[in-house]
Amino acid sequence: MGIISVQEKTNKFWDNYSKFLIRFSWIILILSLIITVGLTICLLCLIQIRQFDQTDFIVRNGRASKNAQLINKIFGSDKDVRTHQQMDLYPALDVIIKRKINHENINETNMLNNQIIEEIRSLDKLIHSIQINDVNNSKQYNYTSLCAIINRACMIDGNYLLSDKFHKDALNLRYVESGIYFDSLTGANGLASFIFGKDYKIINATLPEVDYDEEEDEEEEKGEPEDLPVVKHTSSEKTISYVPIFRIRYSLNISNDHMRHLSTQWEREVLHYLNEKYQSNLIEISPSTSTAITDTVGKQARDEGPFMAIMLLIFFIFVGFFISIQGNFHTSVGYLSICGVLNLALATGATFGLLSVFKIQIIEPMALIIFVVAIIESMRISIVCGEYHQIIKEYLPVSSINASTKIDIEKILPSIIKSTRPYFLSSTLIIMITYAIMSIISPMSCTRYLGLTIVLYIFIEYITHCTFFASCLVITLKRIKSRRHCLFCHQLPNDYYIKDRRKSLSKTLNKQVTTLTNVDPIFKKIFTGFLCLLSVIFIICSIWLISSIDTRLYEDKFLPKNASSLKSYMRAHFENYDIGPVIMFVIPKPMNYENKKNQLLIHNLVAQCLNETAMNNKFKLVWLEQEDLHDVLTSRNPLSVRLTPYSQNDLVISDKKNRSVIKASRFFCQYRSTKGDRNDLQAMYNMYTYAEQSSLPSIFPYSFIFLHYESLAQIRREVYLLTIFTITTTFLITFVIFLSFGKALLIFTNLLALLTGSLACLYLFHNLTFNFANSLWLFVIPVIFLDTLIHASFNITK
Repeated sequence: MGIISVQEKTNKFWDNYSKFLIRFSWIILILSLIITVGLTICLLCLIQIRQFDQTDFIVRNGRASKNAQLINKIFGSDKDVRTHQQMDLYPALDVIIKRKINHENINETNMLNNQIIEEIRSLDKLIHSIQINDVNNSKQYNYTSLCAIINRACMIDGNYLLSDKFHKDALNLRYVESGIYFDSLTGANGLASFIFGKDYKIINATLPEVDYDEEEDEEEEKGEPEDLPVVKHTSSEKTISYVPIFRIRYSLNISNDHMRHLSTQWEREVLHYLNEKYQSNLIEISPSTSTAITDTVGKQARDEGPFMAIMLLIFFIFVGFFISIQGNFHTSVGYLSICGVLNLALATGATFGLLSVFKIQIIEPMALIIFVVAIIESMRISIVCGEYHQIIKEYLPVSSINASTKIDIEKILPSIIKSTRPYFLSSTLIIMITYAIMSIISPMSCTRYLGLTIVLYIFIEYITHCTFFASCLVITLKRIKSRRHCLFCHQLPNDYYIKDRRKSLSKTLNKQVTTLTNVDPIFKKIFTGFLCLLSVIFIICSIWLISSIDTRLYEDKFLPKNASSLKSYMRAHFENYDIGPVIMFVIPKPMNYENKKNQLLIHNLVAQCLNETAMNNKFKLVWLEQEDLHDVLTSRNPLSVRLTPYSQNDLVISDKKNRSVIKASRFFCQYRSTKGDRNDLQAMYNMYTYAEQSSLPSIFPYSFIFLHYESLAQIRREVYLLTIFTITTTFLITFVIFLSFGKALLIFTNLLALLTGSLACLYLFHNLTFNFANSLWLFVIPVIFLDTLIHASFNITK
């Protein structure tokens, strides 16, 4: 009795809604137009578009963000801009250089050549000479002048390649076990794994060691002719004989937003020049900057915006065409599809106009939401028009005997609404509840913002569908009742739509379907059971496959085809290097560093880091191994004298009367790559675990890449949660609205198979990964087919 009572109240509500539409259809149409058009005008006048970049995915209150704030509080800004001390990715120009292939000698790729080195030094001068204009004060800046106005807080990583010492020793370059090359005269330095890559070759060479007698020195001082040195003995040493690649990075630290703007402007200008204008007969360069990927993808998206709009228009043209051929010339189904397009345009203008009124900036990925809502709207239009045509055929005269039968709108409209509106209401509630929950629990501002926008957008779209589009439906029915075509005003004859026709194609198809259904019930059960078992196996396999989807920090397949230089840089970065971002372990509190147990704990932590498969086991930087601890604690000399250049800004020392105290310190290990795959993310979590298990006071790990790795992990987590919430909410909402466990379970299983199967197929056939390029698509597509799925499932149960 309770279920029947609820159904009666629901039917009564839709009947009253139908009567209201019939009575005030023109008023509803005009009011909805005034409100939506007004908000659209506000959008055009007040719109604020903000460029979208990867930082929008950063988990603001995550562990990495909090640790970064603590490090900045303890150590301050890293004025020396040493690579291993970076807390963020500074604006920089990173150039990977290879030798051009000589057709006479294809195998000649060795960079250790005087002509190649001279060409690189010329390239360096060119980079230093490129200038930018500051619109605020009409001044021009190049790399050197930018360094000067930010207190010289910049560094050329790998500037050892530009030094006179390297130019002199390049053809007979000694191999240094530490991997650090240093020019004592200029301070230029370079890490072998950075400036040479991982594939340089070492040989044992016999080198002459020269020695001079004092008499020869005296003769040279007297101005006598210089003789050749006397070779005393020889020795065998390791030398670098082959280097396939050089790398130089021009970094710029920033102190405020204005300097960040200038630094970013400079790196973009240099990148444009190197990609478009620079030419060399000796070397090939693959440059990149901190904003290169974002700029390239953003520019391509903006350039393709008009084409996407044309594609959307073509999509609606085909929707209108296929909807119109469902009916005949009189039922005017094609006319309603045009009203549906207008309904989408009005809902879009009203949604973003409302955001503009409250001065909320619109980010570029909002175009994805428009596409998703456009697909949802087209499906709703198709469902309404299909039901409209199916129902109105029952009220049209069947033969010439009752050709004068009148069309009763008060019977037709409630039937159409009851067969469509509850499904739309359920899908709208599912989408709103799902994304509202995701917006509440998501720590990323990007997904929170997109989620709330989807909630607002789908709500306004449903309201406009219930007002503007519904009033257009009523007006169309009134025109049919008066036997007037939708586009013309002349009346049609009473027998225009008589159905005394010959056997049609639809009747033939219905006969064939009826024949197929007359099958042995036992065979039906066996076949149905087999399909159910196959579906269960498919769902289980799909769930297992989507749990195997990996993450990636960058995917060059998402870059445009014309970004060959950037693709070459990314490919060289992955193929020619086994070094990635540096991880720093920070001890933020004072402790007894002279205690052997504490020293052992530090070395054990570094050893654990080096043993990780995702880590570079050839690099570590522990200040205890570089510094004289006793001198650091007891000497009265300035800190710059007590510490070597390798440990500058790695210790915070407070000087007391008789002894100094180390208030904080940090030491380092390094990732092997920057893929951002499952191993890299697991290594990050392992670093947190090792730090928590260590007895060192309050120690924690940090790397600027942790911010992005946390975001990747959160993206993967939220895609899984969104899938779970969508499926669960669908089951609950359909069960509550339609009060049928069987129907809700049917929709639940169909949606589960659809979502998991889609992700599994993308993983199998397109090597799907979770990354910053496709995460927004994965965030909005799970709700596309809800209306069609719910409507089809309920029609099957009928």
